[in-house]
This record gives sequence, C-alpha cells and structure tokens, in this order.
Amino acid sequence: MFGNTSNFTDGIYFGESLPHQIAKHILKKIIEGEIEAGEKIVEEDISKELNTSRAPVREALYLLQVDGIVERIPRRGTIVKPFSQKEIIEYNDVTIGLIQMGIEFSRGRWHEENKQSLRKHLEGATDECEKSNVIEYQKKAEQIFRYIFTIANNKALSRFFEEASHILMVFAQSQWNTETMESFHFRLKMSIEGILEDDFVKAKNEILEALNRGVM
Repeated sequence: MFGNTSNFTDGIYFGESLPHQIAKHILKKIIEGEIEAGEKIVEEDISKELNTSRAPVREALYLLQVDGIVERIPRRGTIVKPFSQKEIIEYNDVTIGLIQMGIEFSRGRWHEENKQSLRKHLEGATDECEKSNVIEYQKKAEQIFRYIFTIANNKALSRFFEEASHILMVFAQSQWNTETMESFHFRLKMSIEGILEDDFVKAKNEILEALNRGVM
C-alpha cells in the first residue's frame, strides 16, 4: 500500500489511528508477499520505513496479533503466523456464511444501475484472471464481495467479513496459483450470474463452491 513514507502519507485512512494505519500497511505487505509466513517483523525496520516512532508500530503489531495475523514467540519476536489447513477451512466457512448472508440481504436492491456496476467489477476480475495475475485478481474478487455488502447495506456483515477475509487473503497470497484462480473465477462468475438473474439460491450455492475451491 505504501512503498515509502511519502506513499504512506498519501494512503492515510482518515479517522483511523496511526497504529491502525500501520497495521493495514503491514497487512498489505504480508498479502503481497513482501513479508512471508514465518518471517520476523522488525519494529525498527517498519518505524524507519514509515518515519515514525516504534510505539505505534508496536501497537500495530498488537492489533495484528489480536486479529490472528501475527504471533509473538519468545526470543524470536513477532512473526507472520503460518496457518494450519484446519484454521483456514474454519475461516473459509465463516467467510462463505457471511457472503451468503450478504447476498440474501441484498435481495430487492439490485436495480439496473447496481447490476451494471457489478458487471464492471466482474469484468475487472476477468481481465486479471486472463492475464494470470493472481495477486491483482484476488484484490478484484475481494472488491466484488465488498460491493455485495455495500448493496446489502449491513455494516455488521461488512465488518465481520473484513476480519475473516484478512486471514484468507494472507493464505491465498502464498497458496494460490493460476489453476486455483481459474477454478475459483469460474464459480464466481456463476454466482454473479445468479445475482444478475435474481436467482439468489444459485448465487449462494456458487459462492460456496468458489470459496471451497480457493482453500482445498
């Protein structure tokens, strides 16, 4: 998100504390593979990179620890947590349920303008899939889910999704390949078709298939 101090300033999330902003910065580095599972996160390095003191960096790492992204290990420091397959499946199941509820709550809200916006989101994901750009595709897919929650107009679902999806994005960054992406995208397209056709049972079933293909 912020490759240097200048970019960090440009990317400030207004209304959020500095530790929350730093936590998102670190999370993005993890998602994009700059910091890998099992790798140590050095407070001093982050503070120098962002031209800030170590105190907000330490608090940012605590926030990531609470979210289950990192863990503190005696004599090793803070490392990016490697997730077991069981943990990933549990987070995946939760995420499926949240998206399915988002789809259900969006019933009756898909007027033509919203459907057109959804088509554009899908086109963006399709473009990245055709380019075999896994990381950018994951971002586009996540934008689709966020848009569904926007239409559903349920802030609680959106908040819970953000928390669960962080874990899955870190996992997907390290585990997905082109084949995984293409399999996921096929089912995602079917789900979006269901929404566009007002067939919400189909939309929810295909989301189940899509996300299961992302972790199995």
